[in-house]
Amino acid sequence: MPRRNLKVVPELPRAIAAIVGLRPRFVVITGDHTNGGDKDSPATVAASAKWWKVFADQLRPLRDAGIPVLPVAGNHDAYLAGQRAHYAAAFADLAGWAAPLALNAAVPGGGRVMLDRPPFSYSIDVDGVHLALAHVVTQGLHREVAAWLADDLAKAAGAKLRLVFGHVPMSSVIGTPTRDFVKTFGGLLEAGRAGFYIAGHEHIVWDEDVRLPAGGGLRQVLVGCSSGFYNWSPSAASRQRAGCAPAGAAPFPLRCRMPNGGGEFLLAPNKPNAGRVIQHHRTSFTVITVDGGAVTEVKPMTVDEHGRALPFYVEPAPQAAPQAKP
Repeated sequence: MPRRNLKVVPELPRAIAAIVGLRPRFVVITGDHTNGGDKDSPATVAASAKWWKVFADQLRPLRDAGIPVLPVAGNHDAYLAGQRAHYAAAFADLAGWAAPLALNAAVPGGGRVMLDRPPFSYSIDVDGVHLALAHVVTQGLHREVAAWLADDLAKAAGAKLRLVFGHVPMSSVIGTPTRDFVKTFGGLLEAGRAGFYIAGHEHIVWDEDVRLPAGGGLRQVLVGCSSGFYNWSPSAASRQRAGCAPAGAAPFPLRCRMPNGGGEFLLAPNKPNAGRVIQHHRTSFTVITVDGGAVTEVKPMTVDEHGRALPFYVEPAPQAAPQAKP
């Protein structure tokens, strides 16, 4: 995320270099490409066009390496009409960003902002796996986005696996989940037989099954924050589910195990923010491996000062994470 003064935190280019080195099939960016605010002045919104040039320059190594980039907007990219227009302009060539993968719908001409159309909501099919990328920027779905997602998942009924990407988690990890949002959004995902929901927003690495309204479950993965910018604490309830406990005689760090897979991570106080405890690596991204229509691995990663990708967990899971059924 570029800051308002257009300086880029050094963690971002290092993370991009690490991702390029891993040679993924494609990269999904789960929002908050920029640092827009809901009270930005018209002058600030107008000037934010420069942020998008900085951001595109940072992503250039991915495109130069031939790695498709699939974005969704975050709340900081979409509070105001002008911010949404800048996002739409930045990804007006979404087909080019996604190439050689093919979009299932054309981008509207004339730079029109349509939240149920690319680059805000769109889908792609890769080797029988359906990717639905939806404009989810608050704990409440826009009506047209909900209708688009329900229709898109219904059309993908024959896919081996349906993965849904958005910005805001269906079930919050840093706060109390909003019951109505879990019911409406979770119900939509359940009806569409989505296997995973992958999100950002809360700047934390997390992997957990969430109970859905009709009694089923959905694996929700939060991918962390590739820039390491402004990390958040898991809620007390989330820490309890992760079995967080002091690692020694001192109150901190806490040792925790991820609810899905059991990978171990640490929590320690974030000194600039009194009372906040954050994960031991601030910079993170997540590598998801799909084989034969099933997710075989969800592997959070971090990056060192030399741009090398390293495992996020202090200790790996004691056994492989459960596979998602198509």
